[in-house]
Amino acid sequence: MEERAVVVGRDGELERLRSLIDRIGSEGSAVVVDGDAGVGKTTLVDIVTAYARSRDVRVLRTAGSTAESGEQYAALQLLLHPLRAGIDALPPPQRSALETAFHLADGVQPSPLLAGLAALTVVSDAAAVTPLLLVVEDVHWIDPESRWALRMLARRIGQDPVVVLMTTRERPTDDEAGLERIHLGPLSEHEADALLDALPRPPLGAARRALLELAQGNPLALVELTGRGPETAEDGAVTRRLETAFAERFVDLDQPARLAVLAIALGGTATAEDAGRFVDRALGRYPDPSWIDRAVAASLLVWSDRSGLRFRHPLVQTAVTKISRPSERAAVLRALVQEHASDPARTLWWRSELATGADAELSAELAAHARSALATGDPVAAARATERAAELTVPGPLRVERLLDAADQAGLAGRTADAALLVQRAATETNDPVLSARAAWIRETLPTGRTALARGDLAPALAAVRALQEHGAVDLATGALLHLASIAWDHNRVAVPGTPMLEAVHALALPDDDPRSILLAAVTEPLVRGDEVVERVLARGAVDPGDPEQAWWLGYALNIAGEFVEARERLELAVAGLRARGDLRILPQALLGASMSNFQAGRLGRARTLAEEAVVLGRDLGDAGYATAARACVAWFDGIDGVPPDRDAITAGSATGAHVLQSSVMRANLQGVTAVSALLDGRPRDARDALRPLLEADGDAYNPNFAVLTTQDYVDGAVATESHDLVDLHARRLAELHETWHGPILVSALRYTESALALDVDPDAAVRVLRDRPLPMPYMQARALLLAGDHLRRAGRTADSRTVLHDALVLFERLPAPAWARRAREVLRATGERMPDAPPSRTTVLTPQELRICALANTGLTNRGIAQQLFLSPRTVGAHLYSAYRKLGISGRAQLAEVLGPAQGGSGAG
Repeated sequence: MEERAVVVGRDGELERLRSLIDRIGSEGSAVVVDGDAGVGKTTLVDIVTAYARSRDVRVLRTAGSTAESGEQYAALQLLLHPLRAGIDALPPPQRSALETAFHLADGVQPSPLLAGLAALTVVSDAAAVTPLLLVVEDVHWIDPESRWALRMLARRIGQDPVVVLMTTRERPTDDEAGLERIHLGPLSEHEADALLDALPRPPLGAARRALLELAQGNPLALVELTGRGPETAEDGAVTRRLETAFAERFVDLDQPARLAVLAIALGGTATAEDAGRFVDRALGRYPDPSWIDRAVAASLLVWSDRSGLRFRHPLVQTAVTKISRPSERAAVLRALVQEHASDPARTLWWRSELATGADAELSAELAAHARSALATGDPVAAARATERAAELTVPGPLRVERLLDAADQAGLAGRTADAALLVQRAATETNDPVLSARAAWIRETLPTGRTALARGDLAPALAAVRALQEHGAVDLATGALLHLASIAWDHNRVAVPGTPMLEAVHALALPDDDPRSILLAAVTEPLVRGDEVVERVLARGAVDPGDPEQAWWLGYALNIAGEFVEARERLELAVAGLRARGDLRILPQALLGASMSNFQAGRLGRARTLAEEAVVLGRDLGDAGYATAARACVAWFDGIDGVPPDRDAITAGSATGAHVLQSSVMRANLQGVTAVSALLDGRPRDARDALRPLLEADGDAYNPNFAVLTTQDYVDGAVATESHDLVDLHARRLAELHETWHGPILVSALRYTESALALDVDPDAAVRVLRDRPLPMPYMQARALLLAGDHLRRAGRTADSRTVLHDALVLFERLPAPAWARRAREVLRATGERMPDAPPSRTTVLTPQELRICALANTGLTNRGIAQQLFLSPRTVGAHLYSAYRKLGISGRAQLAEVLGPAQGGSGAG
């Protein structure tokens, strides 16, 4: 019979979770319950699942286990198994993703982004029939691919009648950003007393006082440690004592019962029948059926008609696996491997543990598993698998390579000490110059804070790169240089990488048409080789839509070189292809690159949409640094709307994010946001002073790219404060850049500055040039017309100024740039024109997400197509469209064009 647990001190938490079930018909939700082992998470879940079933909510439940933590998508497959019939109805890419992930079809394992989207669609479809409660216990033990996919799904449960309930021992991390948390702490002294009073035989007197002291408010300890003596209350003492108590009960069982319990612990999902079969394989006979009664009587297992046998608590499983005898453990592992011989992914870690010597095939499997874990953003699992692969590899170059790979991955995971030891092990096992150089490179780039690179000295890292190049490891050297160039430009306080790096780039001697060569030229010498970069990219001809990675390399290179029209085309191709693949390696950077190129091309709506998508993806990735960069990109568009930057909001309180904002690019970005918002707030001097250092080559804030990109704000601030000498100086500096670089963004900036100077000499000629030869950047063109129109107004030429100001207004509204459109209307009113406020846009009543979805629907995409592009469930898309139609006063898609205007191709909102 299933036990009914006593619950004390959790009324608030239960009320909150029950309320989510009560509201499931009107909105979905997701919550993570965290707390130490034994604090009552499973008991809470049991009560909530019973409550859900009483409300006709279908419950799907899975739990992580150490046995399956290394099997890709194991937890996701177990959770969705009851919904497997719905896989056939998925769009082809999603169907293929789940079929491959669940071993229903052969193929390359999908990215968690694509698997998560497919799972979301399956769940959404099933919930349309019956509301669902998805329970995922012990998230800290589930495989990294499932963890990533399930967290993504949980964040996107909005309008679906679904509640996702997850439990973990881990405290909040960036991975759970955007998910509600409920923390279960220890019971108070009063609550602990109440729990003891509810026991069949509550302890009294000195025994009670000793138990209260030992348990420290842990409910499981209060129940299980009756009669134990007090211990020092250091961190982890209660957990260790509980494990010891469970281990003692396990050891007291007879051997067949021990093996059966151990089989359930190691097998993860073994039934009583499975356990008996494993014991038969290990001992040659089945255990007496009464073994179940003995294990239940020892409070190791519990039985229910619904879920069968399971451990009384996850700590029991931990204790059993720790205390088991090596010979018995090996016997059970061999039985598990034999039982699941047709599923090598499931048996991977069992076979790994059993291996006692070099095994080429097994080590290759572990290395492949590590690559998959790394692709899902789990370098901890990757490092573990790669290190074990190295241990199972015969001494030689491949073993050293794997040790270095493990060091690389451990460094990514923040396990710097482990990484340093792995590098040292690798270095002592090889004299190979390439492997030695790679070891030197990894050692130098580890974030120990003690390397030359940490002090801003690139020399040792570049020496390792040169050694790689000199000994023929061109691909490794190229990858290292791309990484180092990224550090020098994006993460250093210095904007220019310097001569040694340029020498290293030239020494690579890559073919001119190699995309990596083109990108390195753009990253390291954009001002000198920008024109060459553009020529080399355009000489390659059209980009293959089936190669989004190459589209990214070339689009990024063009973006850096300032050729935004060609860059936008390639980056949009890259985003579409990478999104369809669910490629997490490049998609984040491609989104930000495409956002900026769309801004430069005058598609501000599309640019903001891409930046906001990047913010959501950064949250999914749990990458605080990238999420900060994405929010800074959104802040750029907020600034154009008149909103000053909020550093705390941009970093979301993350120390990693704060470090990212110290980079040259991020500092320049925020200076630009500060300046444009100051202009709109009537503070031109602040705008001028914020941007003035960007073109001062000997200053700490020097960043020529952003100096070019913010020219209109700097010039407007200087003109408004009558600092014409600064405008003239800026023009000369831009002209110097133009001697070697002719990118459209620089041409726009230079001509903007020249136009501002010409207004004082011949305003008619200045206006005529703007009309006959518009600036390449539409936003700069609109700003130039506004500046010219205001100049004519101040000169008393009212009629002429109105014509120019109306031209500016039309452009601002087309971009759209609402704050600058309002500024143009204000200046028009200052000419005496009776200028009404802009008619309120019907779309202002929409939320940003509703607007994005309506824009995509306006292109002809179905709800499922929109869901796939925005990583939402189809039901959520439908709910947003329904809400938008009501707000807009329309009845369907056919009328969207009347509100939004013609669709701008297939790329979305623009």
